[in-house]
Amino acid sequence: MARKSTLRKDVTTPAPEASPNVTVQSDARVATWPRVVARNDEPVRGKKGPALGEILVERNALTQDQLREAIERQQRSRKRLGEILMELGFADADSVLDGLSAQLGVPPTRVNSFTVTPEALACLSERVARKYTAVPMIKTGSTLVVATANPRDLQALDDLRFAAGCEIQTMIALESELQQALESFYGNPFNADEAESASVVVDLPGPQLDLQDQSALKSATSIVDRILARGVSDRASDIHLEPNKNGLKIRFRVDGLLHEIADLLPALAPAVIARLKVLAGMNIAEHRTPQDGRFSATINSRGLDVRASTYPTIWGEKAVLRLLDRTGLQKSVAGVMGGKTLEAFRDQIRKPEGIVLVTGPTGSGKTSTLYAALGELAEMGKNVTTIEDPVEYWLQGINQGQTNVKAGFTFAQGLRAILRQDPDVVMVGEIRDPETLETAIEASLTGHLVLSTLHTNGTIATLTRLFEMGVEPYMLASTINGIVAQRLVRRTCESCRQAVPVPERHRHLFGATQPETLHQGVGCSECRGIGYKGRVGVFELLTFNAELRRLVNARATEEEILTAARANGLSTLREQAIELVRQGVTTIEEVTRVFHEL
Repeated sequence: MARKSTLRKDVTTPAPEASPNVTVQSDARVATWPRVVARNDEPVRGKKGPALGEILVERNALTQDQLREAIERQQRSRKRLGEILMELGFADADSVLDGLSAQLGVPPTRVNSFTVTPEALACLSERVARKYTAVPMIKTGSTLVVATANPRDLQALDDLRFAAGCEIQTMIALESELQQALESFYGNPFNADEAESASVVVDLPGPQLDLQDQSALKSATSIVDRILARGVSDRASDIHLEPNKNGLKIRFRVDGLLHEIADLLPALAPAVIARLKVLAGMNIAEHRTPQDGRFSATINSRGLDVRASTYPTIWGEKAVLRLLDRTGLQKSVAGVMGGKTLEAFRDQIRKPEGIVLVTGPTGSGKTSTLYAALGELAEMGKNVTTIEDPVEYWLQGINQGQTNVKAGFTFAQGLRAILRQDPDVVMVGEIRDPETLETAIEASLTGHLVLSTLHTNGTIATLTRLFEMGVEPYMLASTINGIVAQRLVRRTCESCRQAVPVPERHRHLFGATQPETLHQGVGCSECRGIGYKGRVGVFELLTFNAELRRLVNARATEEEILTAARANGLSTLREQAIELVRQGVTTIEEVTRVFHEL
């Protein structure tokens, strides 16, 4: 028996055909994706034409006896008449489509035999296409042709017109074929193929707590498993579950940008959040204060560390899952950067002492760069010890520690304790206060290599920030080996990128050597219509020579230090980003988004 839908009242959920291989305490069933019900033989608005059955009888495609039998079954099953006629074999898909076309006054199409253009696919996001069960077919000028099962839903057409920024021309299609096309172009929403073999392994802190609604818990268990599987499939770095007035919104952060994936019913939200809190070892009875936790997951042999965080909002608890893919972690800096920057950075981290700082805003990849450096140093036989908040990845061969503010275990205290552990390399997760900075300088002066991060916008600005934290200039001048500033920009999708002419307004960015063309992704099934897939790092490396140390010791201005740094080979973030545009790795629009201005 199909279980009762736990999703929105205006969507239906078909009964699952199989259960995924999920090992999380209780037996989990398949969670299915909500799809909009648009009855293709019942126009929502507008003047109704003849009934579908009458049209088919008039065309001698159906007999009166067959129509009566189909109507009787429709009353029992509550399915669409067209679907029942095809199930019984009384009419084929083409006949049903032709009848619907005559009834609704729009041309028919078989979506699975139509070549959808990438330009059309890029016009509608996955969320909008799934919400209205609409497949963009072809774009001509300012008109987008859309295949839909309900071409007379004026509200849907208005929303599609707004989302696409185009005039909408509709074609009628079978909903079953539309669903197949959506899965083909955008992927299965919960990625059933991956979830079939998904295995979530957690070490629960105690016995699983009983909830009053056990059926909701089973649904939540299944949905959480599917969300994780879909997040891995989409290369999401973070999964946001956000309660609001109408339910629980699910969003994925992919390549730095948030994409809305689905909405769940309000009644299901508490059970889903509770399931996540149980997995992460949080207090399931506490809803008034933020909580943090973590658990492990394995999906298709891919090992994940999932860091969970909850936050109370006016509509309920919000949860964010940070997906830390152990299998994708770089164990060498060669997998992070390249060229002259790679060699210069390696020179800095191979020195026996001094400080190397990696800077940038949140989400710029600082931790990944440091972990890659630590992995390379550990392979060299170094004794590497860290103090982090929190430990994001568990690294083999490295001694990792985590701060505990409640217990008084801070960065500064942990760093002092590490120095008694005979370390070769010390990694401090972040320099947040003058005490930690002073201790890091003392560690470097006593013959240790110290790696750390700082939230600043550039290499030169980092020096100013360090001065503001109260450190003496001569201390910085004698201890800093190098400073790295970095950002992440999205890669142009290699499957659909095309050569485009260089815009006149941007030619000045490339100086004397103008590129013949640039490259831009037009959107395809590989990148899901976005035009970008994956990210690449942009690095600015400031290495210190005698002249720079002299200027730092004299508290020179940022302009003076920048001039000397350029003479020492500094290439700024902006210049590195423009070079990536020239090479076709990314686009001017993406660089402008990350750097705000060029």
